[in-house]
Amino acid sequence: MMTTMAYRHSIGILGLVMGLAGCASSPKPQEVIWVSVVDLYTSAELKRDFNRRVADLFEKEGYSAKDIADGRLLRVACGLSTDYTWGSYAVLPEGLQAKKGQVLRLKIDRPGNDQQMGLNPVLGTTEFRWDGVLPAYRYIPDWKERNLALNFERIPLDAGQQGRYVVSHGSYVIKCRQD
Repeated sequence: MMTTMAYRHSIGILGLVMGLAGCASSPKPQEVIWVSVVDLYTSAELKRDFNRRVADLFEKEGYSAKDIADGRLLRVACGLSTDYTWGSYAVLPEGLQAKKGQVLRLKIDRPGNDQQMGLNPVLGTTEFRWDGVLPAYRYIPDWKERNLALNFERIPLDAGQQGRYVVSHGSYVIKCRQD
């Protein structure tokens, strides 16, 4: 028969193992990952109060009004595991244009921390032709008439998309690490 102390110890170890199993590690320095463009910062957006810290960071790093006007300053994100996304600020190389949703390659120089997202250079585009964030579910209006248990269903991915995304908060989000 298991003692109370042994039982508590077993539960503690089980909790630790379960916690670690569900964890995905954040990108590390020098790693190259795939990200989706979440936002392209404009000078008007950077003047908003809630973007003050972002504007200060870009200014501190030496980026100019021309860099902002050229659309070089971005916010990007990718999926690490189910319901766990990672984000960063990013800088496009001169002459490279990007659009919201586009998938890019990002080199991790400064991954950031809980207080502030990192600022990392974009290396270039990918051959991936789909957006980096897509809806993962669709509503079924006649679910009762069809005797379905749920009023939504997963949207299937095309063959070229399979294995490239994680589902996070109801959306397909491009995986950071493409195996």
